[in-house]
Amino acid sequence: MNIKNLTYEKNKIVKLFNQKKYKKIANISQKIKLLLLDDIEIAKLLIASEIFLKNYSNAEKYLLIILKNNNTAEFNYLLGNCLKLQEKNNEAIKAFERAIELDSSFSEAYNNLANIQKKIGNFVDAQKNYEKSIKLNKNNLEAYYNLANLFKTNKLYKDSLKNYEMVIKINPNFHDAYNNIGSIYSILGNFNKAKDYFIKAIKINKFFSEPYKNYVQASNITEEDEIFKLLKDLIDNETLQDDQKQTFYYSISKAYFDIKENKLAFHYLNLANEIKLNEVNYSFKNELEEFEKIKHFFDNKKISFKINYNKYSCTPIFILGMPRSGTTLLEQIISNHSKVYGAGELSLLPESIQNSKWDKETNTGLIFNSIRDNYLSKISIISDKKYITDKLPGNFKRIGFIINSLPEAKIIHLERNPMAVCWSNYRSSFNSTGMSFTLSQEYTAQYYVLYKKLIDYWLKKYPEKIINVNYEKFTENFRTSVKDIFQKLDLNWESNLYDFHKNTRPVDTASFLQVRKKIYKNSSEEWKKYKNYLQPMINILISNNIIF
Repeated sequence: MNIKNLTYEKNKIVKLFNQKKYKKIANISQKIKLLLLDDIEIAKLLIASEIFLKNYSNAEKYLLIILKNNNTAEFNYLLGNCLKLQEKNNEAIKAFERAIELDSSFSEAYNNLANIQKKIGNFVDAQKNYEKSIKLNKNNLEAYYNLANLFKTNKLYKDSLKNYEMVIKINPNFHDAYNNIGSIYSILGNFNKAKDYFIKAIKINKFFSEPYKNYVQASNITEEDEIFKLLKDLIDNETLQDDQKQTFYYSISKAYFDIKENKLAFHYLNLANEIKLNEVNYSFKNELEEFEKIKHFFDNKKISFKINYNKYSCTPIFILGMPRSGTTLLEQIISNHSKVYGAGELSLLPESIQNSKWDKETNTGLIFNSIRDNYLSKISIISDKKYITDKLPGNFKRIGFIINSLPEAKIIHLERNPMAVCWSNYRSSFNSTGMSFTLSQEYTAQYYVLYKKLIDYWLKKYPEKIINVNYEKFTENFRTSVKDIFQKLDLNWESNLYDFHKNTRPVDTASFLQVRKKIYKNSSEEWKKYKNYLQPMINILISNNIIF
């Protein structure tokens, strides 16, 4: 092709790109595009257009060709971004590292490298590289925001707040940062301050749905509430996308519950859950298979092995049961003890079990010792206290693994009125996909049936290993029950243990508001107010002989 024709094609690509006609650029012959890759600026436009069209493999191909003759920091950086979009994480890391080798002052490369390191769980290096990115560019808003999110993920809330404040200093209209600051203050129990930040986020962008949800969760809504009035104005807006609708519907549902407009509350709660259920592509069959697989393992494996006791001195206290059964309340009480660190909901046990390849490995010794080493090595760096609570409710599925891999661990199982639990789960808004069963009354009740069968199985198999606590009896006879639990944990009594509501530790579960208050004895009766709306749930529990 002659120079005149090439010039024509270049001008054509520039024009189409400026008009955002990326598909027309894609239709230009590969032969012509390959000839134009020598022109750096045109090459960038070709790569960008492929990325806009999500043709990441094409963009990667062009970049690899360019890099043969132009091994620059910029093109390695672009390659890293392209590989990241394809979830080729290890290759992307190498590309960003090459970009940094070629240009040690490349702030954005450090930031994007850190993003991948965070994604794969390498939090230490991620933090270092976010900080390098910021050091090289004091106004790198994205790096500050990402670092703040990293600290928030790791429950380092003071550090997180400091970096979010830098974000809004650089950009006072960054509504996500205001919402996240508000979320942290909710976790820390400062609800008035939290609500101030949620309102700031809403005032910047009234269509930003998350702060509405966070605001109503931290409040007892009245009809005069400014946010409630805004929700009513927004709820039927035709421009709302499904994800916005889901959050707005949930928010206004909670508001209607607060002002005792139950019919409207259920109307919007059902709509919110239906939208989310359609989004997550949930299959209850997968839940059933998981429960059966666990039970099959402990029924059919010959468990004979020796535990490799090691240097780790921290003793875990597992607090488990159905979600919304009182696990957060109990952790709040136990973590008030001077020898106990309240770690909240940790993902370490399920991760350790998964890493052990228990469903493929035949050697039980290898399985349980792998779980033990993996778990204890990680919790030992969380706190130097003698005991640490792990209150991931779903660990009720893993009781057999706990008992065999961590025989020194304490296990407390919370049981609560089945309808109280099911109702509370259905009305709560959870972010985890693992809680998708709560998006329908039927699935919630069916999941409870699975839970009940499995917990009965564990209690029969390991009757001496599990401290069983009935939530209703616990709240009714609070002082006696608390003393009894500490006695069973072999922990000495301390005078402050009744004052759990004064515990200032962060609480980042759906119960963050309730555990800041004194014991409420009749909470398990609340579902009865809504009995007429809960018949699908009730019918399933009754048909499975679940008593409530």
